[in-house]
Amino acid sequence: MSFSVTTEPRDDRQLAVTIEVDQERVDRELRKAANKVSSQYRVPGFRKGKAPYHIIVQQYGLANLYNEFVEGLGQELFQQAIEQEHIEPYAQSSLEDIQLEPLTYRLLVPLDPEVKLGDYQSLRLDEPKADLDEAEVEKRLEQYREQYSSWQSVDRPSQYGDMMTIDVRSVIAPAAEGEAETLVLDESDWDVTPDQENPMEPPGFDEQLIGLTKGETKQFVLGWPAEGQSIYAGKEATFTVTVKDVQAYEAPELNDDLAKLVGPDFETIEDLRQSIRTSMEAGEKNRLDNEYVTNVLDAVVEMSTLNYPPVVIEDQINSMLQDTEQRLRQIGIDSFDTFLRQTNQNMEEYRERLRPEATKIARRNLVLSEIVKTENLVAADEEIEEQIMAMIGGGVDEDGEMAESAKALADMLRQGAGRTMIVSQILTRKAVDKLTSIARGEPQEEAAPAAEAEPVSEPVVEPVVVEQPVSGAEQGEEAQARTEE
Repeated sequence: MSFSVTTEPRDDRQLAVTIEVDQERVDRELRKAANKVSSQYRVPGFRKGKAPYHIIVQQYGLANLYNEFVEGLGQELFQQAIEQEHIEPYAQSSLEDIQLEPLTYRLLVPLDPEVKLGDYQSLRLDEPKADLDEAEVEKRLEQYREQYSSWQSVDRPSQYGDMMTIDVRSVIAPAAEGEAETLVLDESDWDVTPDQENPMEPPGFDEQLIGLTKGETKQFVLGWPAEGQSIYAGKEATFTVTVKDVQAYEAPELNDDLAKLVGPDFETIEDLRQSIRTSMEAGEKNRLDNEYVTNVLDAVVEMSTLNYPPVVIEDQINSMLQDTEQRLRQIGIDSFDTFLRQTNQNMEEYRERLRPEATKIARRNLVLSEIVKTENLVAADEEIEEQIMAMIGGGVDEDGEMAESAKALADMLRQGAGRTMIVSQILTRKAVDKLTSIARGEPQEEAAPAAEAEPVSEPVVEPVVVEQPVSGAEQGEEAQARTEE
């Protein structure tokens, strides 16, 4: 064996693995690296590939020779080490340190989480009861009234804010006998809205329109201020206004006609009111059901002992980031980096904001996974097929045949990662149902005998990424002195 392995468990379900390479193996690797360098670069005084080892070391540098092989060797030895020590990494390992004298790799290997469930069978939690506030139903009805508000003709004197349709003619009398009058306005079917805060010109025009009814004609004189910017500044005109219509922006009455406006399924206002009530009750029940599931899971987490590597939380944060990025793309934001720039955040800060919620979710998921094992829950083939059909929406055309695209998707979901995902969803749902049933105090069947279940996920065993060594000058010089011929 060309290396030795020592392991040191850490408190956070990580294993420190130290691999020390025999010097004989290091010397062989150094000479192989020197031969490679010698064949690629011309050394003064020697033909390619003919320079002696100690000359290559002097010219190229010992640390550079280490760089030629240390990463590849580290990956090779790590794979051999985990097989030799029967280590099953939970996720990708990380390099903690490299020393060159002697050549030593120190790595951190995340191990499977440990979950010791508490006495969840004795857990009892009362379910919150839905309490619908009828005032919220009436509030929703008022929202429908506002939604279907419109301009309606009214049989009353005009008010500020009404929309009036008028014919208006205004003229300025001639300054001297024999001159023609000046026409200022001559409009028919002109829609105007008298506004107290933003009145029209000349001053007083809006006020003169108030109190008029449909069909009424009114004549009045108004003038423009002498210091104003109007071309008629300092002059007066005679206005003749005939009201063609007065409309107010009004909400419809709370009656059957409103219900029919909302949709063809509603014949009466009571039909609409009951539909609103049913929808709100369903929404409240769904909210309370989710709240109850969360409370049950948190109670089981609280009574259990969980020990897991940090990567569990990091993976959950990554999953939440992926979900967020998908939603951002749906609203037209092309990347997460764009979102961070727009909100003046950086990725490190954003990850830390997600960490508390990610920790809660990850701990709940660990408990659910352990419940699946403890209760021997499995996903039957018919359940998997039912889930697949639900995901593809049936995919059946008018002739009862499944479309080719739906067939392809179904086939993909029946195997590999697609099947694993569906099995995970089914088992998670069963674990949640099991815990909530226990918490409600419902009679429980005995756990089914352990069966050979499909794996929900495979352990991640990836080669470690070994960084380039950063060695001190003394370390390199000592190694060089010992290996020179």
